[in-house]
Amino acid sequence: MAHPSAPPAAVPQIPLPHVLLVEDQERAARGLQELLRLEGFEVTCAPDGPTGIATAQREHVDAVVLDVMLPGMDGFAVCSALRRIEGTSRVPVVMLTGLADTPSKLQGFDLGADDFLVKPVPARELAARLRKLIAARVDASNQVDRQRLQAIGEIAAAVGHEVNNPLAAALGTLDLVLLHEGLPLAVRRDLAQCRTHLWRIASTVSQLARVRDRTVEYVGPDRMIDLTPEGHA
Repeated sequence: MAHPSAPPAAVPQIPLPHVLLVEDQERAARGLQELLRLEGFEVTCAPDGPTGIATAQREHVDAVVLDVMLPGMDGFAVCSALRRIEGTSRVPVVMLTGLADTPSKLQGFDLGADDFLVKPVPARELAARLRKLIAARVDASNQVDRQRLQAIGEIAAAVGHEVNNPLAAALGTLDLVLLHEGLPLAVRRDLAQCRTHLWRIASTVSQLARVRDRTVEYVGPDRMIDLTPEGHA
């Protein structure tokens, strides 16, 4: 009797890039949200600056599309605030405005904006710029992780090397003392217990010495985001 074939293994879904859109004009926000979704982005909308800042802190976003002309707290102030917050300080920010003058653009860049586009912005152009900025940020983050791993490995190797020599000397001395005849039983028992503890330390040190090799070889699960235009299909 033929057995039914096993169901195919589920293919892990790579998350879509998550964009926060801060736009006070509801109609414009809905239109741009839908266009960005069609380009393969997950989009969360915020109607004003304070809500946008709170959303960026609460949710993991890969980029912020920020209108300059917002009620109360304008886009320049929002961008400046995002750059001062640790959790959002490196999130790419693209500012949108009807202002075409150079001083406004310079102000945006001075406050930490990564790109500055004048409305109306073609969705594909905005999507292409967002993909480029997000990819650059992911690459930089992965590079930092690799550098941290390498540093951990080098520190572990150095510590292991420094501890290994005196540890080997202590074990050698204990072995010689235990060879002496006439040692009181209680002393011999205490020395043997000390030797056992030192061997446990030696085992830990040997594992520490191998950390460097593992960190050097470790490529790591670099954070993956589906940045292909067809990713939403």
